[in-house]
Amino acid sequence: MIQLNPLTENDLPFLLEIRNDKSTNQFLENDSKFTLKQSIKWFRETQPKWYIIEINRHSVGYIRTDGDEVGCDIHPIYRRKGYARMAYEVYLKDKDYASLWVFEDNFAKNLYEKLGFVYNNNLKIIRERNYIQMEYNATVDNR
Repeated sequence: MIQLNPLTENDLPFLLEIRNDKSTNQFLENDSKFTLKQSIKWFRETQPKWYIIEINRHSVGYIRTDGDEVGCDIHPIYRRKGYARMAYEVYLKDKDYASLWVFEDNFAKNLYEKLGFVYNNNLKIIRERNYIQMEYNATVDNR
């Protein structure tokens, strides 16, 4: 069973284990690595509305949110098991709208399309790669 639980300061070492992994941060707009001290400062100053993804009470990843923007990162040992899809489905269940940014060459782009996200023609070039914005609108069936 999947649950999205609010991120706490105690979750930060797990978050960093994912965030600082090369297989994760190469697909993030900001690919910097962060220390636990930096993360605690960030957490206390911003009080982010992020969520830890738990499967059967075991942490497997996290959901990042900033207003209507959303993102999801799964721990490398738990990838390709459908957990990101499940987490997005739970998160989007009560949402009318959401957006995200993804590198065009990120395999997760296919998942976003299956979830109903569509490219909205907003594009940035980050590290010489296309970084595109996609939108989800619950009132439009894009799947």
